[in-house]
Amino acid sequence: MSHSPPPPPRPSLSKYEVQSQVTTDLPPFIVKRDNGEGKDLEFEFPKSSPRFSPVTLRVVINQYLGTPHPSRAHATKIFNVLGRLRCLQYALRRYNNGLVEHTPDFLEYWRRHTLHLLSGFGINSAHAHGAVHIAGLDDLIMQIEDIFQTDIRENASTFQTRCSCEGFVSGWRNPVRFWVTDAFFSERLNAFGSSSKDFHVTLETVAAVGDHFSVATFTEVFSGWVGTQPRALSDLTYQPIVDTERDNLLIRAEKAVRFGAGGAKYLAYAPSTFIIHPTRTQNKSTMSQSTHSSISLSGGRIMIDIARSASLGYHPCQGVDAATLAIIQLSSRYRQWMSNNDRSGSVDDDSIYLWDDVRDELLITCWPALVGFSFSVKARGHVIVDGLSEINFQNKAFDQLALSYEWKQLIRAIVPCGTSPDVQAQDLISTKQGGLIFLLHGPPGVGKTLTAEAVAELLHRPLYYVTMGELGVTPDDLETRLSDILAICAEWDALAVLDEADVFLETRRTSDLVRNAMVCVMLRMLEYHPGILFLTTNRVRSLDPAFESRITLSIRYEALDYDARQQIWKNQIDGHSRVDFQTINYGELANTQLNGRQIKNVVRLAMSLAMDQNIMVTQKVLLETVQVTALGLENMKADKTWENFAQEM
Repeated sequence: MSHSPPPPPRPSLSKYEVQSQVTTDLPPFIVKRDNGEGKDLEFEFPKSSPRFSPVTLRVVINQYLGTPHPSRAHATKIFNVLGRLRCLQYALRRYNNGLVEHTPDFLEYWRRHTLHLLSGFGINSAHAHGAVHIAGLDDLIMQIEDIFQTDIRENASTFQTRCSCEGFVSGWRNPVRFWVTDAFFSERLNAFGSSSKDFHVTLETVAAVGDHFSVATFTEVFSGWVGTQPRALSDLTYQPIVDTERDNLLIRAEKAVRFGAGGAKYLAYAPSTFIIHPTRTQNKSTMSQSTHSSISLSGGRIMIDIARSASLGYHPCQGVDAATLAIIQLSSRYRQWMSNNDRSGSVDDDSIYLWDDVRDELLITCWPALVGFSFSVKARGHVIVDGLSEINFQNKAFDQLALSYEWKQLIRAIVPCGTSPDVQAQDLISTKQGGLIFLLHGPPGVGKTLTAEAVAELLHRPLYYVTMGELGVTPDDLETRLSDILAICAEWDALAVLDEADVFLETRRTSDLVRNAMVCVMLRMLEYHPGILFLTTNRVRSLDPAFESRITLSIRYEALDYDARQQIWKNQIDGHSRVDFQTINYGELANTQLNGRQIKNVVRLAMSLAMDQNIMVTQKVLLETVQVTALGLENMKADKTWENFAQEM
């Protein structure tokens, strides 16, 4: 025996109700029992003019059934839109209750939401000042539920009686919770001439847009199953809520609001939680290097900056599913709202939901991802909120630098206060920003880049590591890309490191106009950068003399002496649980002349070897690894393959 599709979930009613009797000239509906009983009943909706309500039940049924003049409708037809009637009933009760209590939920959501529903019946929000009642709506719902109580009872296990559900969007493993605001069935004739039903459900999710939160709305349509084998409900994209998941979803939503509100935030993300988005611009800034979507398998650090990311066309989602498209459309509406606001100075707040915070009722429906820029992969994308956390800064890294105490004291004093207006000298040209530029020069592996990293950890600021390959090979590319990078660093209060800066700072020559132009661009960019910039090079003598006056502090790094090597060995080994410290002799390890980067590689190789053999890292293991590394370096220096090849040519 076949049954009609079950009705959508019935929302729970508020404990507060505004009771008001609306009197009309004619009853809102009449049950016609001439043609049958039960599901064969027919309802007649007389045309009447309400005395106190701006909308009649006839208008509602007309709108929901999509018929021109529905003076009559069968019970089965009304049963198909029972979900819509329930949603309307629930919204009206929340609206009328809010008029009495003026709760934040009413002022920020239910007033606008209900008036939007009523606008479909021709009601102007400007004319809706008091409580709104639709005569006969409650009675009609009770009649339909009574007629189809068997169908509703048999399918009670299919749909839970609540106003929310969860779905899996864009291939995420984590569920997303949505708020159901409308649901109904529609009938259509298929290719074989028989009738089939589709289920329509309108869902909402709260997403961060710019410096606010707003609501993204979309509709999903599920066609009736016509296959020969039954399908499980688990095959559907959307599933009923499991009560045991509510607490976890709420914790995630609270984190999304905490990290998404209040402007840009510098955070850490776990492995496999950052999704890289394709580059949106071409031949412009390389702030996002990826050309296709992919998941970053490693963890890193990210700047959550929703406003700037949205202005560049990046969103906290990706794909072509309905939820993703709704959020992208919402972001476009927000940008339009901001543009109109900038031009006129004030815009009707009812044009879009805008909240600085999310109320408890809708909190659990927050979108579980935020958009930002990853400093680890130098790309924009969205990050799963579950993977975000506060950064555990390595505050002791600066003290472990192989620098003299005097240099450390000078850097520690200059960096926190050097960009403050109170300590800057007055410049004749007010547009010069007065940033700090450090030139770190010396042989490879002595701690130049590590100094910049340690300063960033000390200040709890981001560090943008710029390689010369990012900046292009023409003056136009250099100016555009470096300008974008430095502007971002200034806005985020981030430190910038230009590694191997001598590539663009080399002394100008009259015979190379392109290089001269690029040097001029670098000179001007450094002059006006307001932030902190580190330049590293191992060819300081090749720098153009014009850069000397632009350097705030120049630090020369000597080749590591015995004491420095011993300290680096200690820094690299301490803290590892697989090391047998009773056998370690740092002095013996420091006898071999290796730079800091080579020492780090030796420790990494020794750790890998110990893990592979399931042994502890001992002095013997380290010395054997040092010997292999040193032999490899000697072989590199002794390799004359290229010279011999050149002689043969």
